[in-house]
Amino acid sequence: MKTSILVIGALVVAVGAAAAWHWHAGAGTADAAPEKAGEPSALVRVQQVARQSMPRTLDTFGDIAAGKPESLSFPQPGQLLRLPLVPGQRLRRGDTVAVIGTDPNTTAAYAQAANAVGFAQRELKRQQELAGLQLATQSQVDAARKQLEDSQAALAAQAKLGGAHASMTLTAPFDAVVTALPVAQGERVAAGAPVAQLGPTGHPRALLAIEPARSAAVKPGMAVTLKPLLDGAAPITAHVATVDGVIDPKSQMVTAIVDLPASAAAGLVVGTRVEATITLGEGNAWSVPRQAVLSDDQGSYLFQVAGGHARRVAVNVLGETARTYGVDGPIDPAQQVVVLGNYELHDGMPVREAKQ
Repeated sequence: MKTSILVIGALVVAVGAAAAWHWHAGAGTADAAPEKAGEPSALVRVQQVARQSMPRTLDTFGDIAAGKPESLSFPQPGQLLRLPLVPGQRLRRGDTVAVIGTDPNTTAAYAQAANAVGFAQRELKRQQELAGLQLATQSQVDAARKQLEDSQAALAAQAKLGGAHASMTLTAPFDAVVTALPVAQGERVAAGAPVAQLGPTGHPRALLAIEPARSAAVKPGMAVTLKPLLDGAAPITAHVATVDGVIDPKSQMVTAIVDLPASAAAGLVVGTRVEATITLGEGNAWSVPRQAVLSDDQGSYLFQVAGGHARRVAVNVLGETARTYGVDGPIDPAQQVVVLGNYELHDGMPVREAKQ
């Protein structure tokens, strides 16, 4: 009898445990079902946009540079006796650039040319005297005169090559800044070899860095407003002179060159950083906040909200200001543009609009 009671009690406990397990399992499934069925969404802020006329501009940066560098050289070979310059040094017109000692071969060639002139002068005089005695013909006199003229021309050429002097001084032909020194004092240089590169300070330029993708929109003649990054510096108005056709290997940017009026750039040191706004033109575009436009390897894009889901729209940036972009693309004016929270979106993702 006692054994039967124990068996019945064990069966009751087992049935209760099974019922409890089934109840917990069912409750867990019921709780998990809503999470599985729910879709993740993003909280965003949206804004209505409109198409309007706006200037197409491009903001960039750069620095002030001297005018187009020019190389200076000696016409004769020799040894550099003096090179009192360092890169970046400012020079006035007439300042000494370098002093070269004339090569001995050049000196010898000049002496030979001078001797030839002396001989030709004596020969011409002798032929003229013989002609006066009717012992020489006029053609002999003319040949002697031509020999003298040829020897005088050769002497003049040797003089230009520096043979007339033991040394020659090279001076700055204009106010300039030293941009490069390809040689050093004491070196022997060949005739015509560059000794120094000078950038004229009377014709300053601004070198602006343009993103390669935007460089095709920048054309010579476009208006540019430059703001030197110096306290109290006034803006400078100028125009684009040229746009390089290659990408700079160091900066990976395309360089646009802007010629500056000397009066406007007076007092600006070469190397001064500038902010620049290039006016590309004017036209109709969708005006959107800058933070609404994103970019990836497919290009620029933004998101609009359609039926509670994000819709990716590819756009082209036509212009920009400090706060907005002017863009063009298949934008639906009836749909609002996402201006905050767009970094976590992907095409078709559900969104929740934040209260303003």
